[in-house]
Amino acid sequence: MHTLSAILYLSFLGSVLGLVGGLLVLWKEKLARKMSLYLISFAAGVILSVAFLDLLPEAIAYGGENVFILVLVGMVSFFLAEGFLLHFHHHESHSHPVKPVAPFLILGDSIHNFIDGVAIAAAFMADPKLGFIVAVATFFHEIPQEIGDFVVLLQAGMSRQKVLLANLFSAVMTFAGALLTYFSFNHSQFLLGPLLAISTGMFLYISSADILPELVKEGDHNRWHVASLFLSGITLIFFLGKLLPG
Repeated sequence: MHTLSAILYLSFLGSVLGLVGGLLVLWKEKLARKMSLYLISFAAGVILSVAFLDLLPEAIAYGGENVFILVLVGMVSFFLAEGFLLHFHHHESHSHPVKPVAPFLILGDSIHNFIDGVAIAAAFMADPKLGFIVAVATFFHEIPQEIGDFVVLLQAGMSRQKVLLANLFSAVMTFAGALLTYFSFNHSQFLLGPLLAISTGMFLYISSADILPELVKEGDHNRWHVASLFLSGITLIFFLGKLLPG
């Protein structure tokens, strides 16, 4: 399969298919809310293990001695972006519901999806297996994220149709990030290392500062379920890395 076609397919997997979480909200909101914490637990294990087991080793192979500085740059950049631009991009909280202004939530989600597209494309150009694993990780992260976004936008008064269209628009931004990366860096292999290192930092930030605190805050009464799903996410990525052809 042509590289660009494969990247677009993986972008579809990592973003648009993740809308299944939002569709679950439109179908059965109570069930979606109940499942959200468990899906977040699984996604946390997936994202964290992809960062350490897949992205970081590939970044080191491509990036040399500056890799860890760039990982830090990725973490700090995403922290600043989330603080100033992505403040409204979050998982829906059952114990502390918030109602952000809808346009800011959609903007934050769009920027996040754009960055996901960059990560998927850079990973695939470095190693097709890595691209697939990153897309899988993005997919599992998107499902609970979309549950939260749909719930918050519905609570903010948007109609179901507008909520669906807004989130579809945000998901499409993954393609924009992937296409920009492909056409900008396809013939600049030396830039893949820095992109992978920055993506590693972003994945580490998402898992450690965004997802894991959510589990600590809300997982007390489901601690064993949360822990088992978290470990299941790690296990999935470990075996994907071992079993997929290189």
